[in-house]
Amino acid sequence: MPTKDTPLSIHELLDLIRKRPGFYTVERSIFRLDSFLGGYELGVRLSGLVIGDGNDLARFRDWLAPRLGFTSSVSGAANMIREKSTSDSDAFDRFFILWDEFKRV
Repeated sequence: MPTKDTPLSIHELLDLIRKRPGFYTVERSIFRLDSFLGGYELGVRLSGLVIGDGNDLARFRDWLAPRLGFTSSVSGAANMIREKSTSDSDAFDRFFILWDEFKRV
């Protein structure tokens, strides 16, 4: 568990979001999730702290691109997942399915 000097890991944070998405993102939206995660990373960085597994989101994007048939990850995970989903909320759910798959690699 984090202390004032150690923020939640990305894995811990995503576990919390998965359990109560509306608490963190208001609605099940891949773009709200992406914005929340970006804000979390920035807030932690501006506080002078380091997320132990902070590179996992970048690694996830790089893993995700070929997994979803993209040649590059520059468009970002949210855009790639949304393009392969039927709706924004479907993309939100699909993010967690893909995140679980990524964690097993």
